Amino acid sequence: MAGAFFNRTSKSGDTKNIQVSGDNRIGIVDIGSNTIRLVVFDAPARLPVPIFNERITCGLGKGLGLTGQLNPSGADLAIRTLGRFTRLAREMQVEHFVLVATAAVREANNGTMFVEEVKRRFGHSVKVLSGVEEARLGAMGILGGSPEAQGVAGDLGGGSLDLISFEKGTFGESDTLPLGHLRVGEDSNRNLKRAKDLIANNFNSLSWLGSTPGRSLYAIGGACRTIARLYIEQTKYPLHVIDNFTIEYNEALSFTSLIGGLSARSLAKMGDVTRRRADTLPYAALVLNNLIQLCQPKELIFSGYGLREGIFYEHLTKKMKEEDPLISACEGFAIRSGRFSIHGEEIVSWLAPLFLEEARNFYRIFHAGILLSDIGWTEHPDYRAIHSFMRVLRLPISGISHRQRIMLALTVYVRYNGKRRQYEVQQVRDLLTKKDQHRARVMGVALRFAHLISGGVPGVLPCVNLKVYDETLRLSVDGSDRDLISESVERLFYELADTLNLLGEIK
Repeated sequence: MAGAFFNRTSKSGDTKNIQVSGDNRIGIVDIGSNTIRLVVFDAPARLPVPIFNERITCGLGKGLGLTGQLNPSGADLAIRTLGRFTRLAREMQVEHFVLVATAAVREANNGTMFVEEVKRRFGHSVKVLSGVEEARLGAMGILGGSPEAQGVAGDLGGGSLDLISFEKGTFGESDTLPLGHLRVGEDSNRNLKRAKDLIANNFNSLSWLGSTPGRSLYAIGGACRTIARLYIEQTKYPLHVIDNFTIEYNEALSFTSLIGGLSARSLAKMGDVTRRRADTLPYAALVLNNLIQLCQPKELIFSGYGLREGIFYEHLTKKMKEEDPLISACEGFAIRSGRFSIHGEEIVSWLAPLFLEEARNFYRIFHAGILLSDIGWTEHPDYRAIHSFMRVLRLPISGISHRQRIMLALTVYVRYNGKRRQYEVQQVRDLLTKKDQHRARVMGVALRFAHLISGGVPGVLPCVNLKVYDETLRLSVDGSDRDLISESVERLFYELADTLNLLGEIK
């Protein structure tokens, strides 16, 4: 990933102008009001998957509204945690180590002393982010995974709510409010009525949010992800993937209102919610509920990406930013998982005549399916289809909706000749329209045919011509290339033609 830039914080607090090249590991420490997290990414990659991710709840911001100081016991635990994280970073040979702090350290009277203590003990500078910087980096994390995203991003942490409007990389209005779930609980003295009044009073000053109706609202942060998980569990939604999980306006308003009125004990009984998280989750839900009311978005989208990914994405080269994150990620999986060197573009070009009437977004999913179409070759043949289906369904990939993710998994499942009655497939297949189910089947059979006739070897497909003429799918082979056509190839070709509702013809 030559050309991307990251901070070498042992030299300064500046987060730019350090070039990353080769296979450098990048460690980012996020010192939040409630938790401290270390994430280590392996470079180079367009949107890397963390190779290490650890979070410690320190409660730095506990009592901040009352005392104006960092929580003493939280600060002690934070220092011990940072000692562990810096040691791990050394042992992992993390070359570029970035430490950032958010609301608690930013607002505390002794925040500067804390930063100086970290520098003195560990030799690393801490970049204290302003509210605007925090909001922008959170939105940048969303854009790193979904470059076409637009709307309002709300990053709800323990100490603050950071808001920003954005449209395809251009940022607009932004604000920071002292409405972190930890802060609201303390400032309201754990009284829900006071909390509602406190939240409403803070939102009264944000007139610009009311000018964004009908756009998407992106929810960032651990508390928001917990709310999404609770919704998934309570509604028995079959796909347990948080990133790009979407709820329509009325449903989002209703569910956040419900969670905002429950006790910690009730929340702990609802699902996998820790007691510590349950204590402050109602306040997070109330903040999110008020934000939804004010924005009136068409949908609430939960993001699996945020501040840390934003820091990473911000320092990519322009060329890497322009890459499609989905295709780039699938190319990486193809390199690590595939047997042969057959290139995705070769299959795309060869099968393109089958999909001339499809839109751009379809080709993007089709391209991704091609790149993942050899992902299950190491599996036992009896389990190849279902294992590949489950793996693709849960891959850490971005820039893809749940509908598109299921289409992609179903495509690879059909490519491996999976059976329709498989329970795991039936669970999620109904989230697709009949048309999308048929599209996935066509793509899957087409990929199975491409792999069969070519053996997965590059340069073979161009020797065979595949075209649609009127109501006929024609396979044309000349001269010495005729030996590529076997009985099994013929049988699968006619299955492909039948799947397309066309007549099959081999010349």
